[in-house]
Amino acid sequence: MRKEVLVTIRGTQTNDLGERETIELVTKANYYQKNSSFYIVYNESEISGLAGTTTSLKAEPSRVTLNRMGTAEVKQVFEEGIHHETSYVTPYGSMWIRVLPWKVEVDLTEVGGSINLEYELELCRQRIGYNELSITVQEV
Repeated sequence: MRKEVLVTIRGTQTNDLGERETIELVTKANYYQKNSSFYIVYNESEISGLAGTTTSLKAEPSRVTLNRMGTAEVKQVFEEGIHHETSYVTPYGSMWIRVLPWKVEVDLTEVGGSINLEYELELCRQRIGYNELSITVQEV
């Protein structure tokens, strides 16, 4: 099974002052299943600020791995209650980021579904906010 799907990505970040910012992206993506994992692969756009970058998501029952390659490069792993630290490489330089997810929900089937993540994000050892990421996959 490999097909083109419509993916809606909605990210909300809340800073320490309670200020919220939400960004939504709707794009076409490749979607397939390999063993017990689902994969979502799409090209970033100007809207996300990551033009020239390909994003792939590997969704397992209790873990989601986000991998970006191109003008920006990062590999983030989301597992409930487990810190994951990595280097985030951008055209402007590299920085360390760390995620602490407390909600990782994967509800995907061959026809689509959703991924919901809630996590704290640290940049260069400084907490920069609470994040919610909702990814919906629909057949075209």
